Amino acid sequence: MKLVNESGLGKLFDANGFPVVVLEGTSYEMGYQYGALMVEHMQRIWDVIVQPNINSGALDAEGIEMWHKRAYDTCSTRTRLWFDGVAAGAGWRIENVCMLDHIFEYLIYQMKLHSFAGCTSIAAWGKNSEDGNVYIGRNLDWGPDFNKFAQVLTVRKPTDGSYKSASLSWPGISCAVSSLNEKGVYLDVHDGTSMGGSLVYKDRPSLMNLLQDIMNDAPTKDSLVSRLNGMNNSLSLILTVGDETSVESVECSSLGGNRLRSAQGESYVVVNSFLEKSWGLGQRETVSNSLRRYSNMTDRLAENEGKINASLTRDLMDLRLFNEDGSFSVGCTKPTKQDADLTNHQIVTDVANRKIWLKIPVPEYFIEWTEIDLNELWK
Repeated sequence: MKLVNESGLGKLFDANGFPVVVLEGTSYEMGYQYGALMVEHMQRIWDVIVQPNINSGALDAEGIEMWHKRAYDTCSTRTRLWFDGVAAGAGWRIENVCMLDHIFEYLIYQMKLHSFAGCTSIAAWGKNSEDGNVYIGRNLDWGPDFNKFAQVLTVRKPTDGSYKSASLSWPGISCAVSSLNEKGVYLDVHDGTSMGGSLVYKDRPSLMNLLQDIMNDAPTKDSLVSRLNGMNNSLSLILTVGDETSVESVECSSLGGNRLRSAQGESYVVVNSFLEKSWGLGQRETVSNSLRRYSNMTDRLAENEGKINASLTRDLMDLRLFNEDGSFSVGCTKPTKQDADLTNHQIVTDVANRKIWLKIPVPEYFIEWTEIDLNELWK
């Protein structure tokens, strides 16, 4: 990794085209370092995603203030200090910092009934992996605009007793979109609105915000699930949760609470459809072909039982959902938009060894699999 810039104890590296920002200190200090090091990247996402909504009239000063107050007044003190630090480090108004941080919920709120994200996660462990360890592959699929700015790995080294963590996301978005903490607890986020309800509750704390707090505190997968069970969700998500023992998912509905979908063996696939039978719901296909991706990757894991390691997980995640002619293929990755979205970035996690690999499969912005050892960055 190449050192690009520094701010206090914070460092910005370039890892084969991926910005890696390593932060250390109190929540305010880490926020300040982030703002100072990432301000140009933050401005880019503001210009591409937020400003057009302002120009069109969809988002006005009153709307920005509403999303700011919702973010700032309902979050933990730790997160509030982070926001304060980002604003000071970047030289931004706190309202703009909070608006950008909540862009996920804002866009889901604006999209109303249309579910448009097609993420996929796979996992194997025990007898299904080569050495019994947990391996997780994840694609984050959303709109093509989300490749016009950096895909950033944010590494936190807090000094307040919270756990160290790393999360792959976008500039100015602090949610644990795809995250691992030093205890080996894993979390990633999938759109669940097609099954859990497309309503976003403005009078509840942002679930996206709370996820980073949980990752700061959770020593095990079960503790993470318990925290989720105590929440009233602001929006519908499907969360892959794991640790060094196994992987499951929590299907979160803004209308109906949470349900844990436990693994039935020692491999697991998560898509954008609720699959836990206790909901009493029929399986539902989505515009992003959730059920096709689910069956494809379930079959691929079964074919490779006992062989899964980090390298093979990367190979499986590279298998495409569509052939060039638009017919279905055997995988889940979409380097180009052939249904509702494309694969913005990919991440493979070797939980036991705290190693991750990052990739951007989109041809225009292509970056090959890039290994990052989190143990080295957390020193």
